[in-house]
Amino acid sequence: MSRTRPERSARLSSQEKSNLERDNSSSQPSDTHDRKRPVSERKIRANRENSLKSTGPKTERGKRTVSRNAIKHGFLAREVVITDGYGEESLEEYHALLDGLFTSYEPVDIVEENLVHIIGASLWRKARVIRAENGEIRRQLDTVDMDRALRNLDKGNFDLAVMSEMELRLFSVDNPSDQKVPRRDRWSAMQNAQTNLRENAPGRAHLATLLMVAKSEIQNDGYISEQVRQDIFLAFCFWDLILARACFSAAPPPARTEDQPSEKVDDQQAEAKRVGLIALIEERLERLFSFEEYALEREKLALEADARRFSLPSAEATEKILRYEAHLDRQLYRAMDQLERLQRQRQGENVPPPRSSLNSVAGSEMIDPWTPKKEYPRFSTQVNS
Repeated sequence: MSRTRPERSARLSSQEKSNLERDNSSSQPSDTHDRKRPVSERKIRANRENSLKSTGPKTERGKRTVSRNAIKHGFLAREVVITDGYGEESLEEYHALLDGLFTSYEPVDIVEENLVHIIGASLWRKARVIRAENGEIRRQLDTVDMDRALRNLDKGNFDLAVMSEMELRLFSVDNPSDQKVPRRDRWSAMQNAQTNLRENAPGRAHLATLLMVAKSEIQNDGYISEQVRQDIFLAFCFWDLILARACFSAAPPPARTEDQPSEKVDDQQAEAKRVGLIALIEERLERLFSFEEYALEREKLALEADARRFSLPSAEATEKILRYEAHLDRQLYRAMDQLERLQRQRQGENVPPPRSSLNSVAGSEMIDPWTPKKEYPRFSTQVNS
């Protein structure tokens, strides 16, 4: 005789009854054609049997590993990893690191687990040290070309300002302190200023402009104005004295009186002098343009040298990085040593106590095996006779 429906329902648990009633109530639409069939007792019994077949870990090692999942991804992981803003780090990568460490060390209690956490945090922070070193190097390399261009521009403008000061008499005759400077030293300062003017783009442009203005005045007026002659002499006299004197002598011709006859020979000589001066100026302009090509090549080599020189961080950043990395190494090796000692003791080995737990005889100071020994000065006991 088959059992009645109330008897079968009595065997169901309260949770299954509520699920069955909810399914039955939700499976009754307004349209009779879309009505769902109720869950059968056979299906409920099969679900109950399948729930007893757990797919979780079977071994003690697997159960111990799964039981520590909440600890591995706990508060320490959230504090070590930067999860927002610039410098954001991957929390999943840190969890993968911890999973590998827990698999390797297999901690069995909270003490060993905390030591594994310290090891993981130390390794993660050591990777951060490498990124910090990379950032220090990139900060110098990413702007090395622009920084050098700005320095050259500032140097060029400074050299032009020095030339302007020379025009205003860098060493004044009325200044008693300037009179104490030897003449050779004053000339050496002016020569250095002219040499520096050729080493940067603003200075070379200034020199080329002076020569082109002088050439234009000779072609149009037959002479060079006094201001341009003075500027050329101050800019060229200590590295191209021939050009400086030639331009300085191209002064306006003296005014002739009405009763003074014109001499054709003098005019021919003046014209030949002007043609020779124009040729000299053109030759010097070509030389300046060749200086420009040489300066560009030299600047390219200097830029490459700066890039190689900046492949290391600055001395201040290097010292800070090394000190921080040494602190992490001490913390890492201390945790690894403590974890190894605990695991050896758990396996029944006779492990002597660490040196850090022994007090010194003199003043009961803790001896740190990772701290270098202090070197005390040695005093001689010999007595001078």
